[in-house]
Amino acid sequence: MKIKSVRCAFTLVELIFVIVIIGVLSAVAIPKFANLTDNSKSASELATASSVQSALDSIHGEWIANTCDFDWGNGQNTGNAGQALNATGYPTTLGSAAHPLDAILKNTENGDWVLVGGKYYGPATKNGTSTKDRNIANKPEGNDYWEYNATTGTFKLIEP
Repeated sequence: MKIKSVRCAFTLVELIFVIVIIGVLSAVAIPKFANLTDNSKSASELATASSVQSALDSIHGEWIANTCDFDWGNGQNTGNAGQALNATGYPTTLGSAAHPLDAILKNTENGDWVLVGGKYYGPATKNGTSTKDRNIANKPEGNDYWEYNATTGTFKLIEP
C-alpha cells in the first residue's frame, strides 16, 4: 500500500519568486512617495498664500465700494494698531511678528507661518533654512519666501 504525501508548504523557489516580486514593486513605489510630505507642505503654503491674496482683494474691493470707511480684517476694527489701511486701500501690515497673517486670516495660531525681516515663510520654506530646494518654478521650497507689497496689495512668492 502506497501512502500519499500531502503538500502543505511553499517551496523555496516559490518563496524567492514572491520576494523578488515584492522587491520590484517596492523599488517602483518608494520613489513615488518619497516627496509626499514636501509636496503637501508646498501645497498647503500655496493654498494659504492664495487665501491671503483673496483676502487682500476683498479688503480693497470693500474699501472702494464703501468709499474708504468700513471695518475690515480678522479683528474687524480699523482702530486696532497695525490694522490701518493705506491710501490705496490695502492693509499696511498683515499681522504681527508673533502672528504674521493674523490681521486678515482666522486661526493663525498654529505657527506654520513666520515673519522675519519683512519676509514671510510658510511650512515649505521653513524660515529660508530648508535644504529641500528642487528648483521647481512657482513652488515654495528651500530659500524661497513670500513678500507683501502694501502699495499694490500683492502677496507673491520670491524665488531668489
